[in-house]
Amino acid sequence: MYKKTLIAAVLSMLITTCANALPSMQIDYDVDVTNDSGITMDTLWNRTGKYEEKVITIGSKLLYDNNINKRVPFVVDRSKELNARSSLCYKVVSINKGLLPYIDNDDEMAFIIGHEIAHSLDAYGGYFKWIAMNFRSKHYEYKSDLASIDLMVKSGYNPVAAITCANKWMPEEQYDLFSTHPKTSKRLMEIYKYISVNYPWALKSSMTSNIHYINFKRSMDRDIKDFEYKTAQKELKKQQKTKSKSKI
Repeated sequence: MYKKTLIAAVLSMLITTCANALPSMQIDYDVDVTNDSGITMDTLWNRTGKYEEKVITIGSKLLYDNNINKRVPFVVDRSKELNARSSLCYKVVSINKGLLPYIDNDDEMAFIIGHEIAHSLDAYGGYFKWIAMNFRSKHYEYKSDLASIDLMVKSGYNPVAAITCANKWMPEEQYDLFSTHPKTSKRLMEIYKYISVNYPWALKSSMTSNIHYINFKRSMDRDIKDFEYKTAQKELKKQQKTKSKSKI
């Protein structure tokens, strides 16, 4: 009886839980959604719906290009909070309007939406997957970051935008021991490594001249050099092993 009560309590908690792209941050940004004179039903979408149109268009493109056969709705929330999230209950991807001024291009938007799509797709796994997503939240944040990169590339977006986007506005906590999300610097390095191994062409693209990418490289210089050194050593050992086999 006690076990059944405990399970019911956990499931009840999960029903209202959302998987967020980053820890919530409140900003003082006033998005103009007032009814200025001249707005009619014909012009309403163009005046106030451009963000909604962009989110729906990019989200739908990611689903279509990646042959995703699960429903994932997209909405723009009027909140000023700097955040995006996926409802584990309803699979809805929500992008807050407070976040939109920090997104410079479609590629960056694709990363944010792709990350939340990945959460929504995991949520289709049912109650036990919900439990895993909550108790192993950091693992699923890393997983969604990398899944988003794959979705982006398949849909024609540059994965370097994941770095420019995250480096620009995601917070850098001192510690992440009790946080639901990993430190942003850790996420950025995992993203960089994944792109380097799977999509090296992107690190030679024009997007690497973006100021936010350059700032990332400077702040993570030691970690990047350490990764590149270890990668070179692995490649050298692989080549030596291949040569030794060819001599036999």
